[in-house]
Amino acid sequence: MGSGRRWTRPVVGLLAITALSGCTRSVPVSYQPSLYRLPQADQLKGIGLGVAKLEDRRTLVERSNPESLSYVMRSGAWRVGLTYQNQEYVPVADLVQMLFVDEFARAGVEAKTVPKILTKENQADMRAAGEQAGTAYVLGGSLLLFEIVNQTNGWVVTSRRGITLAISLVRVRDGSVVLDKIVSASDQEETVAGAPVRSLDRLMNSVFRRVVTQVVEEVSAKLALVPPDVDTRVKVVPR
Repeated sequence: MGSGRRWTRPVVGLLAITALSGCTRSVPVSYQPSLYRLPQADQLKGIGLGVAKLEDRRTLVERSNPESLSYVMRSGAWRVGLTYQNQEYVPVADLVQMLFVDEFARAGVEAKTVPKILTKENQADMRAAGEQAGTAYVLGGSLLLFEIVNQTNGWVVTSRRGITLAISLVRVRDGSVVLDKIVSASDQEETVAGAPVRSLDRLMNSVFRRVVTQVVEEVSAKLALVPPDVDTRVKVVPR
């Protein structure tokens, strides 16, 4: 009898979920900054970086449903989006752009938001956006994966969290691509009744933090290595 009562509430909850279709919820998430001031920060003074919005190419996105730009998890009939700083259903690409700008600034890079979706497929647009923003470089790319996938086996839930970004760094002076790569991180865990909030916290403050750190460090290292744009003029003085 005791074990029967113990399972009553989870079973009722499971039946309630499976009885619903097309349900969505927006779950509050937080983010703990991970970056530190980089050793080469002094070398990067005066080199402006424009951070564009990534093109969202995830399979979770439904083109006819703008709300789906916020989805990061499917859970039965539910679709789970993000609430950030009291704003519900924040598009993932918007949140990624916002946090990238914050983390670049924390690392010592002069970064600003470029309010456009930009990818390497159109370098001319990236160059023009950088000229308009007054930056020496523009970072753009695509959001390929940013989600949690739950698989249930009996009462064991396996949560897999993954983030994959395609990033491109363009030099505004000549429109050349100086960095082009895929950045990815993932993890997984098994729980008995894992809560979405816990999974989302790990997605943001474990997986995403690793991605942000890698992107910021690699972009900053590239900026420090690339010769600055110097207008050199030679004046001939008669003897």
